[in-house]
Amino acid sequence: MMLSSVSALCASPRASRDGRGRGRGRGRGYRGGVRASIEVEDATHPFADVNDGPKNLILIGGRGCGKSSVCRRIQAFDKRFKTFVLDDLIVYEAGMSIPAIVEAHGWRYFRDLEYKVCQKAASAFDGWTLIDAGGGVVVDLDENGNEMYSERKVEALKANGGKVVFLDRDIEYLCRRIAGDSNRPDLSATASFTEIMERRHPWYSRAADFIIDGGRSADDNERPLMKKKRIASRVLRWYYDVVGEDPPPLDGWFDLDV
Repeated sequence: MMLSSVSALCASPRASRDGRGRGRGRGRGYRGGVRASIEVEDATHPFADVNDGPKNLILIGGRGCGKSSVCRRIQAFDKRFKTFVLDDLIVYEAGMSIPAIVEAHGWRYFRDLEYKVCQKAASAFDGWTLIDAGGGVVVDLDENGNEMYSERKVEALKANGGKVVFLDRDIEYLCRRIAGDSNRPDLSATASFTEIMERRHPWYSRAADFIIDGGRSADDNERPLMKKKRIASRVLRWYYDVVGEDPPPLDGWFDLDV
């Protein structure tokens, strides 16, 4: 698919999907639901003092965590962003649904196609690209077909200084969100969704420049469920801070901690 085709698909995320930390390694995050301390592996790329213009913003996290809903809110507030949904681009490239791709070609083919789409989306524009990444964007398969951390896809997304945000949700919340969704093929014939999410969690953290804790449930006093509007607000505050950009000249909801 040519670059013009990628640009043509640039739109708000589909309806069915779903602090201020500096640098990788350890950073101070917003309080009130956002982790005050961010720990990720490979803390070799401090960007705290690099404010050299707009960068791509990439949201990652498990199936059903709310990435698409948060992306819609971000783009609604700041229309400088152009949004790509990686799963939609994959469907466009393959000419078939994701379950059909996996059934016909297997997960390895799908991950290779996902890598190509990551490269195209990350380079489609000169910054201000908002990428809604699929739940397996941090995953590749080893020679035995087992899941492993995907260096190549993460590096592709971070090309040109892209900033990755991990929307961290409780696994029980994710299970409730995806139950009965026929558009999401089974991730494994042997491992449960919970087991897969537990394995992937450190990979999301490793890929992230910023981690935001979305909470467990509305009734949980220790980790109350954070509304998507608040998540979008805090993601934007962090993004504007690290890339040195000002928000739009509007009275925006991103200033409201609600």
